[in-house]
Amino acid sequence: MRTEIADRDTPAGAVVVCSDATWAWQSAFVLARSIALDPDGRLDHHAYLIGETSDELLAAFPKRVTLHLLSEYPKEFNFKQTTHVPTAAMLRLFALDQLAGSYRRVIYLDGDIFQAWGSLAAALDLPETGRPLAAVRDRSHWFDNPRLHQQKTYVAELHPKIGTEYFNSGMLIVNGRVWSEGAYSHVALDFFNRFSERCRYGDQSALNAAVAGNWDSLSPGWNWQMSKISYPLLSGRRPRLVHFTGPTKPWNDKLRLFDGRIFEQMKRFLSERGLDHLLVPDRTPDGFTPGMERRRMRELEPLAGEALAKRNLIKRFLDAPSHVDIAAGIAGYDIAAVEAL
Repeated sequence: MRTEIADRDTPAGAVVVCSDATWAWQSAFVLARSIALDPDGRLDHHAYLIGETSDELLAAFPKRVTLHLLSEYPKEFNFKQTTHVPTAAMLRLFALDQLAGSYRRVIYLDGDIFQAWGSLAAALDLPETGRPLAAVRDRSHWFDNPRLHQQKTYVAELHPKIGTEYFNSGMLIVNGRVWSEGAYSHVALDFFNRFSERCRYGDQSALNAAVAGNWDSLSPGWNWQMSKISYPLLSGRRPRLVHFTGPTKPWNDKLRLFDGRIFEQMKRFLSERGLDHLLVPDRTPDGFTPGMERRRMRELEPLAGEALAKRNLIKRFLDAPSHVDIAAGIAGYDIAAVEAL
Protein backbone atom coordinates (compact mmCIF):
# COMPACT_ATOMS: atom_id res chain seq x y z
CA MET A 1 0.00 0.00 0.00
CA ARG A 2 1.10 3.60 -0.56
CA THR A 3 2.99 4.51 2.60
CA GLU A 4 6.13 6.47 1.75
CA ILE A 5 6.47 10.16 1.01
CA ALA A 6 7.64 10.29 -2.60
CA ASP A 7 11.31 10.87 -3.43
CA ARG A 8 10.41 13.59 -5.93
CA ASP A 9 10.72 17.24 -4.96
CA THR A 10 8.37 17.39 -2.00
CA PRO A 11 5.91 20.31 -1.94
CA ALA A 12 6.19 22.76 0.92
CA GLY A 13 2.83 21.68 2.31
CA ALA A 14 0.61 18.69 2.88
CA VAL A 15 -3.02 18.03 3.77
CA VAL A 16 -3.79 15.12 6.09
CA VAL A 17 -6.90 13.43 7.44
CA CYS A 18 -7.07 10.68 10.04
CA SER A 19 -9.73 8.10 10.83
CA ASP A 20 -10.68 4.50 11.31
CA ALA A 21 -13.00 2.57 8.98
CA THR A 22 -16.12 4.28 10.32
CA TRP A 23 -15.08 7.63 8.78
CA ALA A 24 -12.96 6.39 5.88
CA TRP A 25 -15.18 7.50 3.00
CA GLN A 26 -15.67 10.95 4.55
CA SER A 27 -11.89 11.29 4.86
CA ALA A 28 -11.48 10.23 1.23
CA PHE A 29 -14.02 12.85 0.16
CA VAL A 30 -12.23 15.60 2.11
CA LEU A 31 -8.96 14.80 0.36
CA ALA A 32 -10.59 14.48 -3.07
CA ARG A 33 -12.10 17.91 -2.59
CA SER A 34 -8.75 19.42 -1.61
CA ILE A 35 -7.04 17.85 -4.62
CA ALA A 36 -9.73 19.16 -6.98
CA LEU A 37 -9.23 22.68 -5.60
CA ASP A 38 -5.42 22.47 -5.83
CA PRO A 39 -4.97 22.47 -9.63
CA ASP A 40 -1.33 23.56 -9.42
CA GLY A 41 -0.43 20.56 -7.24
CA ARG A 42 1.19 22.67 -4.54
CA LEU A 43 0.15 20.21 -1.84
CA ASP A 44 0.74 16.56 -1.04
CA HIS A 45 -2.16 14.62 0.46
CA HIS A 46 -2.04 11.95 3.17
CA ALA A 47 -4.52 9.71 4.96
CA TYR A 48 -3.77 7.90 8.21
CA LEU A 49 -6.09 4.98 8.93
CA ILE A 50 -5.98 2.79 12.02
CA GLY A 51 -7.58 -0.61 12.42
CA GLU A 52 -9.11 -2.85 9.78
CA THR A 53 -10.25 -1.00 6.65
CA SER A 54 -11.74 -2.84 3.67
CA ASP A 55 -10.17 -2.75 0.22
CA GLU A 56 -13.42 -1.21 -1.01
CA LEU A 57 -12.96 1.80 1.26
CA LEU A 58 -9.24 2.10 0.54
CA ALA A 59 -10.01 2.26 -3.17
CA ALA A 60 -12.14 5.36 -2.55
CA PHE A 61 -9.02 7.43 -1.89
CA PRO A 62 -7.63 9.30 -4.91
CA LYS A 63 -4.37 7.97 -6.32
CA ARG A 64 -2.61 11.20 -5.32
CA VAL A 65 -3.18 10.30 -1.67
CA THR A 66 -0.44 8.57 0.31
CA LEU A 67 -2.07 6.00 2.58
CA HIS A 68 -0.60 5.17 5.99
CA LEU A 69 -2.22 2.03 7.40
CA LEU A 70 -1.78 1.15 11.06
CA SER A 71 -3.13 -1.93 12.76
CA GLU A 72 -2.23 -0.29 16.08
CA TYR A 73 0.00 2.46 17.39
CA PRO A 74 3.70 1.63 17.70
CA LYS A 75 4.88 1.14 21.27
CA GLU A 76 7.02 4.25 21.18
CA PHE A 77 3.89 6.36 20.63
CA ASN A 78 2.79 5.30 24.13
CA PHE A 79 -0.93 6.01 23.84
CA LYS A 80 -2.80 4.78 26.92
CA GLN A 81 -6.33 3.81 25.87
CA THR A 82 -9.19 5.28 27.91
CA THR A 83 -12.89 4.52 27.85
CA HIS A 84 -13.99 8.01 26.76
CA VAL A 85 -11.55 8.52 23.86
CA PRO A 86 -11.57 6.15 20.86
CA THR A 87 -8.30 4.82 19.46
CA ALA A 88 -8.57 6.89 16.28
CA ALA A 89 -8.88 10.15 18.22
CA MET A 90 -5.16 10.29 18.89
CA LEU A 91 -4.21 9.48 15.31
CA ARG A 92 -3.75 13.14 14.38
CA LEU A 93 -0.97 13.48 16.97
CA PHE A 94 0.85 10.56 15.37
CA ALA A 95 0.33 11.88 11.83
CA LEU A 96 1.48 15.41 12.66
CA ASP A 97 4.56 14.07 14.40
CA GLN A 98 5.51 12.08 11.29
CA LEU A 99 4.71 14.68 8.65
CA ALA A 100 6.05 17.79 10.38
CA GLY A 101 9.60 16.66 9.68
CA SER A 102 8.95 16.58 5.91
CA TYR A 103 6.88 19.70 5.25
CA ARG A 104 7.03 23.39 6.06
CA ARG A 105 3.28 23.40 6.65
CA VAL A 106 0.96 20.49 7.46
CA ILE A 107 -2.78 21.15 7.20
CA TYR A 108 -4.92 18.80 9.27
CA LEU A 109 -8.66 18.45 8.53
CA ASP A 110 -11.44 16.56 10.31
CA GLY A 111 -13.65 14.30 8.22
CA ASP A 112 -16.76 16.45 8.80
CA ILE A 113 -15.31 19.54 7.11
CA PHE A 114 -16.44 20.73 3.68
CA GLN A 115 -14.02 22.80 1.59
CA ALA A 116 -16.28 25.28 -0.21
CA TRP A 117 -13.76 27.15 -2.36
CA GLY A 118 -10.10 28.02 -2.82
CA SER A 119 -6.93 25.99 -2.57
CA LEU A 120 -5.59 25.17 0.88
CA ALA A 121 -2.19 26.01 -0.57
CA ALA A 122 -3.01 29.60 0.43
CA ALA A 123 -1.85 28.49 3.90
CA LEU A 124 1.68 28.28 2.54
CA ASP A 125 1.64 32.06 2.14
CA LEU A 126 0.93 32.76 5.81
CA PRO A 127 3.80 34.60 7.52
CA GLU A 128 6.36 32.76 9.62
CA THR A 129 5.78 33.74 13.24
CA GLY A 130 7.73 31.08 15.09
CA ARG A 131 4.57 29.63 16.64
CA PRO A 132 3.78 25.91 16.30
CA LEU A 133 0.39 26.24 14.62
CA ALA A 134 -2.38 28.44 13.30
CA ALA A 135 -6.01 27.61 14.04
CA VAL A 136 -9.45 29.08 14.64
CA ARG A 137 -10.69 29.82 18.11
CA ASP A 138 -13.27 27.34 19.32
CA ARG A 139 -16.81 28.60 18.75
CA SER A 140 -17.40 28.68 22.52
CA HIS A 141 -14.85 31.54 22.61
CA TRP A 142 -16.05 33.57 19.62
CA PHE A 143 -17.79 35.95 22.01
CA ASP A 144 -17.55 36.83 25.68
CA ASN A 145 -20.39 35.10 27.44
CA PRO A 146 -20.39 35.20 31.25
CA ARG A 147 -22.43 32.00 31.29
CA LEU A 148 -19.36 30.12 30.05
CA HIS A 149 -17.89 29.86 33.55
CA GLN A 150 -17.81 26.08 33.34
CA GLN A 151 -15.99 26.25 30.00
CA LYS A 152 -13.47 28.74 31.40
CA THR A 153 -12.87 26.49 34.39
CA TYR A 154 -12.22 23.55 32.07
CA VAL A 155 -9.73 25.58 30.01
CA ALA A 156 -7.90 26.85 33.10
CA GLU A 157 -7.39 23.27 34.24
CA LEU A 158 -5.63 22.52 30.96
CA HIS A 159 -3.16 25.42 31.27
CA PRO A 160 -3.44 28.82 33.00
CA LYS A 161 -1.92 30.62 30.00
CA ILE A 162 -4.71 29.65 27.61
CA GLY A 163 -7.36 32.13 28.74
CA THR A 164 -9.54 32.90 25.72
CA GLU A 165 -6.91 31.50 23.34
CA TYR A 166 -8.51 28.07 23.06
CA PHE A 167 -8.66 26.64 19.54
CA ASN A 168 -10.80 24.07 17.79
CA SER A 169 -8.57 21.27 16.53
CA GLY A 170 -10.76 20.26 13.58
CA MET A 171 -8.53 22.32 11.28
CA LEU A 172 -4.89 23.01 12.05
CA ILE A 173 -2.04 24.56 10.06
CA VAL A 174 1.12 23.24 11.66
CA ASN A 175 4.52 24.87 11.30
CA GLY A 176 6.59 21.78 10.54
CA ARG A 177 9.96 22.91 11.88
CA VAL A 178 8.60 24.45 15.09
CA TRP A 179 6.30 21.49 15.69
CA SER A 180 9.13 19.00 15.32
CA GLU A 181 11.61 20.95 17.43
CA GLY A 182 9.06 21.36 20.22
CA ALA A 183 7.92 17.72 19.97
CA TYR A 184 4.38 19.02 20.45
CA SER A 185 2.69 15.74 19.54
CA HIS A 186 4.56 13.99 22.33
CA VAL A 187 3.94 16.83 24.78
CA ALA A 188 0.20 16.60 24.05
CA LEU A 189 0.18 12.82 24.30
CA ASP A 190 2.06 12.92 27.60
CA PHE A 191 -0.45 15.42 28.97
CA PHE A 192 -3.33 13.20 27.90
CA ASN A 193 -1.77 10.11 29.47
CA ARG A 194 -1.19 11.93 32.77
CA PHE A 195 -4.40 13.97 32.94
CA SER A 196 -6.96 12.17 30.78
CA GLU A 197 -9.74 13.18 33.19
CA ARG A 198 -9.11 16.83 32.30
CA CYS A 199 -9.23 16.13 28.56
CA ARG A 200 -12.97 16.53 28.04
CA TYR A 201 -12.45 16.74 24.27
CA GLY A 202 -9.67 14.21 23.91
CA ASP A 203 -6.76 15.31 21.78
CA GLN A 204 -8.21 18.82 21.32
CA SER A 205 -7.84 19.33 25.06
CA ALA A 206 -4.35 17.86 25.07
CA LEU A 207 -3.22 19.96 22.10
CA ASN A 208 -4.43 23.16 23.75
CA ALA A 209 -2.60 22.20 26.92
CA ALA A 210 0.61 21.54 24.98
CA VAL A 211 0.50 24.79 22.99
CA ALA A 212 -0.70 26.84 25.99
CA GLY A 213 -2.07 29.79 24.02
CA ASN A 214 1.03 30.17 21.83
CA TRP A 215 -0.65 29.91 18.42
CA ASP A 216 -1.69 32.14 15.52
CA SER A 217 -5.37 33.00 15.21
CA LEU A 218 -7.05 32.49 11.83
CA SER A 219 -10.32 34.14 10.86
CA PRO A 220 -13.27 31.76 11.32
CA GLY A 221 -13.63 31.22 7.57
CA TRP A 222 -10.88 28.61 7.90
CA ASN A 223 -12.98 26.57 10.35
CA TRP A 224 -16.57 27.81 10.30
CA GLN A 225 -17.99 25.78 13.15
CA MET A 226 -21.72 25.34 12.63
CA SER A 227 -23.86 26.51 15.54
CA LYS A 228 -26.94 28.61 16.28
CA ILE A 229 -24.67 31.67 16.22
CA SER A 230 -22.85 31.00 12.95
CA TYR A 231 -25.63 29.35 10.92
CA PRO A 232 -27.52 32.46 9.69
CA LEU A 233 -24.32 34.25 8.63
CA LEU A 234 -23.60 31.64 5.95
CA SER A 235 -25.95 33.43 3.57
CA GLY A 236 -23.68 36.48 3.54
CA ARG A 237 -20.24 34.91 3.84
CA ARG A 238 -18.76 31.93 2.05
CA PRO A 239 -16.19 30.37 4.42
CA ARG A 240 -13.36 28.35 2.91
CA LEU A 241 -14.08 25.48 5.29
CA VAL A 242 -17.42 24.62 6.89
CA HIS A 243 -17.15 22.37 9.93
CA PHE A 244 -20.23 20.38 10.90
CA THR A 245 -19.39 20.09 14.59
CA GLY A 246 -22.73 18.80 15.85
CA PRO A 247 -24.36 15.40 15.44
CA THR A 248 -26.09 16.46 12.20
CA LYS A 249 -23.81 16.02 9.18
CA PRO A 250 -24.60 16.51 5.48
CA TRP A 251 -24.98 12.73 5.02
CA ASN A 252 -27.54 12.34 7.84
CA ASP A 253 -29.30 15.70 7.44
CA LYS A 254 -32.72 14.24 6.78
CA LEU A 255 -34.47 17.53 7.62
CA ARG A 256 -32.41 19.41 5.01
CA LEU A 257 -31.05 21.97 7.47
CA PHE A 258 -27.85 22.51 5.49
CA ASP A 259 -27.07 23.45 1.90
CA GLY A 260 -28.19 20.40 -0.08
CA ARG A 261 -25.49 20.93 -2.69
CA ILE A 262 -22.90 19.72 -0.20
CA PHE A 263 -24.64 16.38 0.17
CA GLU A 264 -25.06 16.14 -3.60
CA GLN A 265 -21.27 16.44 -3.95
CA MET A 266 -20.79 13.64 -1.43
CA LYS A 267 -23.44 11.43 -3.02
CA ARG A 268 -21.86 11.84 -6.45
CA PHE A 269 -18.45 11.01 -4.99
CA LEU A 270 -19.79 7.75 -3.54
CA SER A 271 -21.80 6.87 -6.64
CA GLU A 272 -18.76 7.21 -8.90
CA ARG A 273 -16.98 4.67 -6.70
CA GLY A 274 -19.87 2.25 -6.31
CA LEU A 275 -20.27 3.08 -2.63
CA ASP A 276 -23.86 4.33 -2.58
CA HIS A 277 -24.73 1.58 -0.10
CA LEU A 278 -22.74 3.40 2.59
CA LEU A 279 -25.54 5.97 2.85
CA VAL A 280 -28.61 5.18 4.96
CA PRO A 281 -31.51 6.33 2.70
CA ASP A 282 -34.01 7.29 5.41
CA ARG A 283 -31.39 9.44 7.17
CA THR A 284 -30.15 11.43 4.18
CA PRO A 285 -31.73 14.61 2.71
CA ASP A 286 -33.19 12.31 0.02
CA GLY A 287 -35.38 10.79 2.74
CA PHE A 288 -37.22 14.08 3.27
CA THR A 289 -41.02 13.88 2.91
CA PRO A 290 -43.69 16.60 2.90
CA GLY A 291 -44.82 15.38 6.30
CA MET A 292 -41.48 16.44 7.77
CA GLU A 293 -41.85 20.09 6.74
CA ARG A 294 -43.31 21.22 10.08
CA ARG A 295 -40.49 19.59 12.01
CA ARG A 296 -37.93 21.17 9.67
CA MET A 297 -39.37 24.64 10.31
CA ARG A 298 -39.27 24.04 14.04
CA GLU A 299 -35.58 23.07 13.84
CA LEU A 300 -34.69 25.99 11.57
CA GLU A 301 -36.30 28.66 13.72
CA PRO A 302 -33.63 28.75 16.48
CA LEU A 303 -30.87 28.26 13.90
CA ALA A 304 -31.77 30.96 11.41
CA GLY A 305 -33.62 33.44 13.63
CA GLU A 306 -32.28 36.74 15.04
CA ALA A 307 -29.50 36.87 12.46
CA LEU A 308 -28.52 40.50 13.15
CA ALA A 309 -28.38 39.99 16.91
CA LYS A 310 -26.22 36.92 16.44
CA ARG A 311 -23.88 38.77 14.10
CA ASN A 312 -23.49 41.57 16.65
CA LEU A 313 -22.35 39.05 19.24
CA ILE A 314 -19.32 38.02 17.15
CA LYS A 315 -18.82 40.85 14.62
CA ARG A 316 -15.52 42.02 16.16
CA PHE A 317 -14.14 38.51 16.08
CA LEU A 318 -15.16 37.82 12.47
CA ASP A 319 -12.87 40.40 10.91
CA ALA A 320 -10.37 41.15 13.66
CA PRO A 321 -7.15 42.56 12.16
CA SER A 322 -5.20 40.38 14.59
CA HIS A 323 -6.11 37.25 12.60
CA VAL A 324 -2.91 36.21 10.86
CA ASP A 325 -4.60 35.58 7.51
CA ILE A 326 -6.37 38.95 7.47
CA ALA A 327 -3.12 40.71 8.39
CA ALA A 328 -1.41 38.95 5.46
CA GLY A 329 -4.21 39.77 3.00
CA ILE A 330 -5.31 36.14 2.62
CA ALA A 331 -9.08 35.63 2.42
CA GLY A 332 -10.78 33.35 4.92
CA TYR A 333 -14.19 33.79 3.34
CA ASP A 334 -15.52 35.14 0.10
CA ILE A 335 -17.95 38.00 0.71
CA ALA A 336 -19.08 37.81 -2.92
CA ALA A 337 -20.70 34.42 -2.49
CA VAL A 338 -19.38 31.69 -4.74
CA GLU A 339 -22.42 29.93 -6.15
CA ALA A 340 -20.76 26.87 -7.65
CA LEU A 341 -19.71 24.30 -5.09
